[in-house]
Amino acid sequence: MAVGWEVGHVESTENHTNSYFERRPSNYSSSSTFTGPPQEDNMPKRKKSGSNNPLSSARKDVGGLWHRKSGAGYHLFLSYYGNQPIGVVTTEGDSHQSKSAITAPQSGGNKAAMGNSRAAKKRRRKKNGSNSASVDANVIAATSTTSSSSQEVDASHPLMQAFNSDSDKYAHLTNFIHALSRPLPLTLRIRKHESADSSELTQTLSRNFSNFITPVAYDPTKQIYQSTPGSGLCKFNLGHQSPELKSIVVDASMNGTLARQELGSMLPVLSLESVGAMKKGCKVLDMCASPGSKTLQALEIVVSNSETKTRGRVIANDVHPKRLDSLRDAVHRSGVPAERVTYTNFDASVFPFPKSKKLFDAIICDVPCSGDGTIRKDPHILPMWSPRTSNELHGLQLKILLRAMELIKKGGVVCYSTCSLNPIEDEAVVSAALREMNADGNSYQLLDWPEDLLPGFTRRPGVDAWNVGFYDANNLEKDDDDFGSLSFYDTYDDAVKAEVEEAKDSFWPNSENNKHSLHRCSRLFPQDQDTGGFFVALIKRIK
Repeated sequence: MAVGWEVGHVESTENHTNSYFERRPSNYSSSSTFTGPPQEDNMPKRKKSGSNNPLSSARKDVGGLWHRKSGAGYHLFLSYYGNQPIGVVTTEGDSHQSKSAITAPQSGGNKAAMGNSRAAKKRRRKKNGSNSASVDANVIAATSTTSSSSQEVDASHPLMQAFNSDSDKYAHLTNFIHALSRPLPLTLRIRKHESADSSELTQTLSRNFSNFITPVAYDPTKQIYQSTPGSGLCKFNLGHQSPELKSIVVDASMNGTLARQELGSMLPVLSLESVGAMKKGCKVLDMCASPGSKTLQALEIVVSNSETKTRGRVIANDVHPKRLDSLRDAVHRSGVPAERVTYTNFDASVFPFPKSKKLFDAIICDVPCSGDGTIRKDPHILPMWSPRTSNELHGLQLKILLRAMELIKKGGVVCYSTCSLNPIEDEAVVSAALREMNADGNSYQLLDWPEDLLPGFTRRPGVDAWNVGFYDANNLEKDDDDFGSLSFYDTYDDAVKAEVEEAKDSFWPNSENNKHSLHRCSRLFPQDQDTGGFFVALIKRIK
């Protein structure tokens, strides 16, 4: 995931300048070409360097140090996903399904009670011998270095402690929570461009390190490698488990032979290629490109030998200039033709239109998100987790997707993705975008997941129903904790009546969801292939 906020238009960081693009005309017709001259007042504005990013804004009222140290984020995470319908993070086949936990979300209410201050509850816990463990992200990372198997569950993990304290209520989350409580297996992708000779590397991995890492069974190309279940190999312990393998991985990453890339991160480009939207000679936009794994993956596909005429181009956009500098360095190391990349520094939600009036063949729209699908590799996510983060980011995500849908040509495909499993960031955004764009006389539709891609790979369909929750850190209704309360509302009107300021109508499932075929979206569950969580939606422009 890359970020796409804060800064507006500045000059390109490479030899291709932003003269490649033009401002959006005021009489833009939402077709694949432009009419009329550009209007100066529609130019994306540069914001002050001190602007806050959305994650900072989303987390500002969560609770700060107290929230992080108390373990509130873990309990809120359990409660929120424990109250979601089957299909969001669980399946019908998950063991010990609890119908009550799925169908009856608890309302936080506004009830006050005597002795419910945090200090009072802390005294009661101390008196009763109960103590919530203080949570430190560094401790979580440290436990990952000693895990002997990726299939073992570490009972000391704060998420497991929170789960075990209420396991009967959330029994249907068992597989999901167990997967998240384990370190994320190391995943590599052998790169496929003309200047990369990977034969020696693959032979070395097969001959000397097959006990640590092997190709995944569902990839017929044998380019995706994952650490073996028994090795427990992850990014935290690679140097400890096998210094020699770490040295090989680092060297191959530096010379462009392989990419250290999560499976979920590979899916947008793989799926765009599989549906025929991304191929040699195409023009591709990566709207939020940093750190660049998808940009490089796309370059491997669209850029052919320099002696041929079918030379594609990738526009790598990111709002942070320093991240673009790092991306440029990675491209130069990779071995792909660096001149086929244009670097731009725009707010993705107001990305300008090409002056050539030719829109894009494929767009990678991997938006800023809460990142709760990455908690296996990033121990800093859960201590600060709250549904407020997703709720705050929803509007920005929708704006970026709407701009992507405007920038895609007729017959082209946008891949919208997040590394979150929260429907507010996923299906709710896709549904709202389709509803708005199709209402303007355009025609966009979701594509089915390409079944011939990664045969044997398990993807879960998108959902058309979910529960919308809000967090009130000051509502201390319960006697046994001081984490505040989640309140779920059936409709937008209910939330408005309860004076929930952050509520937006587009959070809730819409009557048109069936019409949009949200089941065509794809969810990657951590428990299915021992991965992170991820969401992908392929949106094709018909006219």
